Amino acid sequence: MFMEELARFDQLYSQSNDWPVNEFHHWDTVNFLPLEPDSKLSLLRAFVPDSVPLILWRKLQLLLLGDQNVDTQKLTSLFSTLPFLQQNLLYSQMIRANFVGQSLAFDNAILYRLMMEKFCQQSADYCYVSPLIGDGNEEIVLLLTNQFVTAQHGPTLTILNYASALKAMGKHPVVICCTSVAKSGHYVYPMPAPVFFGTVRNEYFQGEMLFDLDTGQHQSHAGGSVVKCWDQLFDFMQLTPIDDTEHLTDLVNLINQINPRFIIGVGGLNPVLEFIAQSRPVLNVPCVTSLVTPLYAVPVLHRDLTEKDQKRVESLAITHPVLTSRLPFRLRKFDSVKNSKVTDKVLKFAIVGYRLEHEMRSDFIETLLMIKKQLPQSAFVIIGPDAVEGFPAELQSCSYFSGRVSNAIDLIANCHFMLNPKRQGGGTSAIEALSLGIPVLTEAYGDVYQYIGDYFVFSSDKERLEFIQRYLTDEEFAAFYTQTCLDAAAKATDSSAIVQQLLFDYDSYIYQLQH
Repeated sequence: MFMEELARFDQLYSQSNDWPVNEFHHWDTVNFLPLEPDSKLSLLRAFVPDSVPLILWRKLQLLLLGDQNVDTQKLTSLFSTLPFLQQNLLYSQMIRANFVGQSLAFDNAILYRLMMEKFCQQSADYCYVSPLIGDGNEEIVLLLTNQFVTAQHGPTLTILNYASALKAMGKHPVVICCTSVAKSGHYVYPMPAPVFFGTVRNEYFQGEMLFDLDTGQHQSHAGGSVVKCWDQLFDFMQLTPIDDTEHLTDLVNLINQINPRFIIGVGGLNPVLEFIAQSRPVLNVPCVTSLVTPLYAVPVLHRDLTEKDQKRVESLAITHPVLTSRLPFRLRKFDSVKNSKVTDKVLKFAIVGYRLEHEMRSDFIETLLMIKKQLPQSAFVIIGPDAVEGFPAELQSCSYFSGRVSNAIDLIANCHFMLNPKRQGGGTSAIEALSLGIPVLTEAYGDVYQYIGDYFVFSSDKERLEFIQRYLTDEEFAAFYTQTCLDAAAKATDSSAIVQQLLFDYDSYIYQLQH
């Protein structure tokens, strides 16, 4: 039956118009996605599509399943023939798959460069970005981001944290959301599922509004749109330049008129940022600690550059220097204090994340089972999902699934430890835990490790358990780690010092270019 359905969709996708994007997305979600990996592989290997969309869907699915035999040259060749919006949707899905820990046996750099070159080429037909003139306007700083949503979204808080630090330095930051994943273009140039449609909040397109992220409310505001966070106001613009050429033209005209010395992209690799960076200095600041490899923008790395990083830079022939910094955190206001004690009858472990259903893999479940076996008084506070598929019954009875909450720190404060799965994200919740004096137990992997340091890294369940037991029984050891938590949180949240040094390095780079 599955083969017949796939063949039918393949025939429909071979048409020049009226692609069955919504029907296929539904079929994929309901029928293909729930299959076991072996069943998926068997079906994919037996299916030989003719249409370009289903060929790419099949290859992407094989890559997600870790298949090493995918013809990557053919994938790259097919990718190069797609319109930019289709390229962007497919690329975004591959990046998202990597982020949530799905296997992906492919180097995305070549696809990224093909995509950026296509976008820059087509944008140059109707836009011209002026080079930096003289010293430029040093007061107004443009902060561009891919996605801007709510106060529960780490990257949203990150760009506002940069804005707040710049404001403290006497600058005038303007936050601009470019929405680099198409808002509506996927209906014009659809790709079959799975695709990642970025969240775009329609209310942000209203003019003359105040969007209060502290309360989640918005209201009319004379004099332009602003965002309120931490009781501070920031000028704000929401655009869809990937869908709408007029939006890109408006942004370029703004840059040409203001002539800002500093343009900073915060978040994922951004086509709009790359187009601007062809003509003038632009900084690409990610919200992760992995090395990003932009085509034209200047990359920032939130840790020291390793020998492996350097080889990567050389292999991709990146001509710009890689500036090193640290990702600054600014935590939401909270009244919570740590109220757990080592003498409590129940030992609570916080596990936090809005993608935990993808990130809690079998090895992490084994860790939870081991902790429960060795410490029967253990309970797990799982903040983010409503449930995790396949969660063991012996853990279900001692676990609380909170679902999405507005302030996770209130729940973290009741816990004794935080456990972090092997994943990329999770930095904000880890810093929140440390700010309360609650140890975070992680592996030497991903953002959390880079943010909190070696004191909290464990390579085995045995090491984790030894730490937990000593912390519970050795008062001096526990006091040392409590202070270490507080010190690590203070360092990570010193936003002004971090952003000031980065801006100094950026300014020095621009000066070198000009002289």
